[in-house]
Amino acid sequence: MKMFIQIVLIATISVLVFIPIFRKLGVKYGIVDNPLKIEKDRNGNTRKKLHKSITPLTGGLALFVSFWIAAFFTIGINTQIIGIFLGSLFIVVIMGIDDKYDLRPGVKLLAQFIAAGIPILFGVQIRYISNPSTGIYFDIGLWGVLFSLIWCVAFMNAMNLIDGLDGLASGIAGIAGLAMFTVAYLSGFTIAALLAVALSATSFAFLKFNFYPASIFLGDSGAHFLGYMIAMISIWAGLKTTSSIILLIALVGFGIPIFDVIFSSVTRARKGKKIYEADLENIHYQLHQKKGWGQRRIAVVFYLITAVLCLIPILLLYL
Repeated sequence: MKMFIQIVLIATISVLVFIPIFRKLGVKYGIVDNPLKIEKDRNGNTRKKLHKSITPLTGGLALFVSFWIAAFFTIGINTQIIGIFLGSLFIVVIMGIDDKYDLRPGVKLLAQFIAAGIPILFGVQIRYISNPSTGIYFDIGLWGVLFSLIWCVAFMNAMNLIDGLDGLASGIAGIAGLAMFTVAYLSGFTIAALLAVALSATSFAFLKFNFYPASIFLGDSGAHFLGYMIAMISIWAGLKTTSSIILLIALVGFGIPIFDVIFSSVTRARKGKKIYEADLENIHYQLHQKKGWGQRRIAVVFYLITAVLCLIPILLLYL
């Protein structure tokens, strides 16, 4: 238990220290979201910003640094940890460049697959799917590589899509991480539990600066980092026979982002838009603009839904 307390304290303190630093760096180097900047899709439709002031997009960089300081100091280094770290470093760097210069969708998708593939080279991939009720597990062979790639890319995109209101993505990531910690801890999988609780701690600490009204945003780098780590922690658990349990928790924890991906994609396709184009079709935007819900209200409601979704399989499995 001492290690868990230690990693939470280091992660939390690191976020509180590094966020002000990276907030200043974002302003200094122009890595910001400017509400006066007009964004248009390919059809010339404009997308109005929901915030009113220039806000740094460097929150994800601070989360990346804080998380890995806590992980390296507490857990140490092994082959799998290095693989996950290098993959996260790659996606944070590429998406950090995107926050500054707006990369093409194809370039970002390629970067996502590369980042998802790096840990596989270090042995981090889904190898078995287990039946929690019987304890029997099945070797899925090379299909595990494909499944791991798609799983990681899907989580990164889902998290990036839900990151549209203050505190929404980081809060959901924190709750999902806490649920994964609970399952990993009860299953005796210490390293996965440590990584999950560190991610949860960094996400919750970030809410001090990111909850409405936010003074700093995750940026694409931060949203991708959170989605990547949720996916990687669950894939890491795939090295054990408890894999299907933690995969299930990760999936239900991302229930809202995944549903939002499906909802907005179908809506965009129905309207003849590209599914990767930024617009206001997401559920949280619809609630904000058409229903008049405030950002705080939307975030809290989505937090509660995520918590309930995570709690149900935990209660069914362990009670």
